[in-house]
Amino acid sequence: MAKTSTLPLFTVIIPTKDRANYLYHTLRTCMIQTYENLEVIVADDGSTDNTREVVENASRIDSRIKYMSQGAGVGMRENFELALREVRPGYVIALGGDDGLLPDGINGMREVLMETNMEMLSWPAPLYTYPNVKGPSGQLAIYRQSGSRIVDSTDFLHRQAKNLHYLSDVESPMFYVKGVVSTRLIDKVRSRSEDGRFYSCSTPDGYSGIVLAGEVDRYAFSSKPFSIYGLSPSSQGMAYMSNDEKAKISSDKFFENTSSRHMHRELADQPYSPLITLMTVDFLLTARDLPGWRGSFPPIDYRQVLVNGIKELAHGLYGEDRIFRELNILNKIAEQHSLGGGFKDKVGRSRRSRQRVPFQGSGINTNFIFLDGAAYDLQNIFDAAYAATNVRQVISEMKPRSLIKTLTRSLMYRFHAMERGKPFPPATEWGAS
Repeated sequence: MAKTSTLPLFTVIIPTKDRANYLYHTLRTCMIQTYENLEVIVADDGSTDNTREVVENASRIDSRIKYMSQGAGVGMRENFELALREVRPGYVIALGGDDGLLPDGINGMREVLMETNMEMLSWPAPLYTYPNVKGPSGQLAIYRQSGSRIVDSTDFLHRQAKNLHYLSDVESPMFYVKGVVSTRLIDKVRSRSEDGRFYSCSTPDGYSGIVLAGEVDRYAFSSKPFSIYGLSPSSQGMAYMSNDEKAKISSDKFFENTSSRHMHRELADQPYSPLITLMTVDFLLTARDLPGWRGSFPPIDYRQVLVNGIKELAHGLYGEDRIFRELNILNKIAEQHSLGGGFKDKVGRSRRSRQRVPFQGSGINTNFIFLDGAAYDLQNIFDAAYAATNVRQVISEMKPRSLIKTLTRSLMYRFHAMERGKPFPPATEWGAS
């Protein structure tokens, strides 16, 4: 093994708040990494549970793990920024307090970066849903995506402006869970902002992928994943869509922390919205306005923005009071772009779906393989990380070329077994009369 000093530093930042029970398993996935020049920085946003104790216990076992906190809660965006400031030169990936790394994930990232000579890498991260989030059993979803490639950044940005859905783009190079990036590119983005910050939007995940894509001509995409998303009851997105009063209080607190950072002026300077359509537009416009940003994309079609926003609200996941809030935000955007009348007509003609029951159990579709958490004894992100790695290996062996080779080997073995060999020696030779 190469000496630590000859290996580039990889840093995992984990901004978190009040997720100690899940963070424990997240840190376990970091502790099994065999890559030596690794640092794990847990940035605690004023947790009231035993987060600090969990991290300090882990650091006594693995000195690569560090704890930091600014004390009173500073909010998600600021906590991400504070954690990023602690990263030394090398490469960085961010995890949430319920996400994880796959076994030998850091080594895998390094190998691809060195092979491609790229500064940025993304992959299709599996998703583990903890029990009692979408169903009692929990579930693991693994992409069936295949084919590593080099991605043209302009193609990616144009696709974002057309589809308006950063979250569904498997090639998104955001370094929150599903990507890793050099600190040199992080510094380039910082140099373009007035206050020297990296994060210029209310939410730090998708913005990172869009703004960084504008700093490079191309980046690497690996069909093999190196990390895994976790979706726990404490996830902010689930809190906003939940009708549970405790969840509403949590999401209202998040809105309070983001109140000082409104969306772009072309989005009517409205408060943060969790609609993927509006977040995508906000990310694109905010990145575009950075002095000297090299990225490019076609003009935003605000009629399509409004149509997509209504579709998101119609899919049956949001509670009634949440829908009122988001319709009001969309209406303000429509009025700014002289589309108010058409927007109201569109809302009046639209129908909401019934509350959807998420798919549960095991199954398969064109994009994913689903495993029932209870059936496969997946209790946490650590269990899911090992399961995802093993299942992914099986998937990779199911490619057509591999299937042909496997079938050929099986047939050859069968044909060889069917060949007639030498006859038994005559009875006179082995003693029969």
